[in-house]
Amino acid sequence: VLDTARELRDSDFRPMAFELDFSKDVPPVEMGEGDTALALTGRVDRVDSWEHDGKLYLRVVDYKSGIKKFSFSDVKIGIGLQMLLYLFSLQKNGESIYGRPIAPAGVLYVPARDVIISADSRLSDEEIEKKKAAELKRSGLLLDDDSVLRAMEHSPVPRYLPVKVNKDGKYAGDALATAEQLGQLSVFVDETLKDMAKQLRAGSIAADPLYKSERDNTCLYCDYFSACRFDGKTEKWHLRRSLKAPEFWSKIDPGHKTEGGDVRAADD
Repeated sequence: VLDTARELRDSDFRPMAFELDFSKDVPPVEMGEGDTALALTGRVDRVDSWEHDGKLYLRVVDYKSGIKKFSFSDVKIGIGLQMLLYLFSLQKNGESIYGRPIAPAGVLYVPARDVIISADSRLSDEEIEKKKAAELKRSGLLLDDDSVLRAMEHSPVPRYLPVKVNKDGKYAGDALATAEQLGQLSVFVDETLKDMAKQLRAGSIAADPLYKSERDNTCLYCDYFSACRFDGKTEKWHLRRSLKAPEFWSKIDPGHKTEGGDVRAADD
């Protein structure tokens, strides 16, 4: 709570909604038609806003008690889309609700846990605080706009935002996306979800679990694990390949179509 309070004191963005319900507070997310039509509901932990030049910049925030980071690899294969879906839905429908044009400012995962620091030797209070701050740095994707980023955090050296500042004073990092890239991403998310809906309606229930490691694979959280005969030997795991930001952006464009079998019909 204190960490969040300190962050907001150093920001022009202000919370405008908590537990925003995409079925009651705002309309559910609807897209597609025919065999790709779908309507999605859910809640977002927090929505922050900042008004500038007649636009309302919105940032979607999700609290995480575990270790959750924004991943281009996950987005590409169709998981971890929830926050982006909320953001782009607010961009499309928010003006009728809030009375001003909406601009997407980004998404952030905020650690909501007590950080325990371990060390081989005694640390000073300053060293402990520095290490805690590093552990509590946010993860996400933000609009690459200097005025928006400065409004999010006034500090010349960002403590909370997942970005760095170069020697020339410019913001940098993989967590930044231009307005054009966010537009491409919005199209990609829509197409991915439509493809999921089509696969589900076609009865696609093949055991094709994602695998990164023994401690990070979808079988660990599957409700049907005890009834499934998947063993990772007769049928192979769907390996979770690491994807860096430049490669991710090179793979998506406004007309992108996902390939069958490349997306997961599930989210977190």
